[in-house]
This record gives sequence, C-alpha cells and structure tokens, in this order.
Amino acid sequence: MAERQGSGATPWIAFLAGVILVAVLGLGIFAYSGGLSPQRTADLVINVPNVKLPPPDIDLPEPPPAPQLPPSTAP
Repeated sequence: MAERQGSGATPWIAFLAGVILVAVLGLGIFAYSGGLSPQRTADLVINVPNVKLPPPDIDLPEPPPAPQLPPSTAP
C-alpha cells in the first residue's frame, strides 16, 4: 500500500484560510449594500381637518314575517 505523505497541518491551514476569505467577502458585501449605515425612516404627516359628520338617516324596510310551521295533522 502506498503511504500517505504530507506536511500534516496544510489542509487545516487551507480550510481556515477559506473560512476567513468567505467571512471577509461576506462582510464586504454587507458593508457595500449599506448594512453599516444608519437606516433612514420616512416622516409622514397627514393634515386632516377635524370634521364631524352627522350619521345618515336611513329608513329600513320592515323585515319579512318569520316562517310559520305547517299545521299538524295529528288529533
């Protein structure tokens, strides 16, 4: 069988370098998109006069009569 030969710590250093590279890229994109700047909020002012309207007078029709039970045929 072939013996594995290597320096031992090289894969871990490459892994950590990759993690650090991805973290730096993520922070750069976050900062570029405005994640570090304070968020602006809109000031909305609505000027509505205080108008009091009287309720409308509505004449509703009488409701229809309630249904009746048919007369029973039992004595």
